[in-house]
Amino acid sequence: MKTFSGRKPSQNEQELTAFIDLLRERNVTSYLEIGARHGDTFFDVMCSLPPGSLGVAVDYPGALWGTKKSEHHLIKVCQELTNKGYVIARYFANSTHPATIKAVQSYGQFGAALIDGDHTYMGVKKDWVNYSPLASLVALHDIVGHEQHEKVYGKAVEVPRFWDEIKPSLGEYVEFISEGSQMGIGVCLSQ
Repeated sequence: MKTFSGRKPSQNEQELTAFIDLLRERNVTSYLEIGARHGDTFFDVMCSLPPGSLGVAVDYPGALWGTKKSEHHLIKVCQELTNKGYVIARYFANSTHPATIKAVQSYGQFGAALIDGDHTYMGVKKDWVNYSPLASLVALHDIVGHEQHEKVYGKAVEVPRFWDEIKPSLGEYVEFISEGSQMGIGVCLSQ
């Protein structure tokens, strides 16, 4: 899978394709991504939506999973999407900061959101609490990997723990997990 940034994909291709297919089926025309990093997933998702669709990317370069180098790539992605006719906004900020939350809320309801930022238990929980009410479909990336707890930058990925905790309370959900994957995308279809 070729990425916009030229970097190794941070998503499993089959899982991302299934997620994109779901967005197309649901006629999503507005998309929020928390933890856009280099912008590759943001680019792929937005290019699958109709031109004129709204895309909002939030990333915190230099934070636990963000890198300062990613800022340049995300700026280029957003410019390319704007050139293709999408309505794009990006925020380089902590997703849990009140000003960031307020800025994202100003766009109203989104058709879909992907939470792929801070992978700590408290980080993903805060993003879920702050952003899941803003979207009809809410997805979490990295929902598998139990007992493997892939170490990233010296921290365990705790999204699987949070996903397992909220699943029983979700009305309807779907999981996209390829065989042998240590990633996975969980999508809440109704809360």
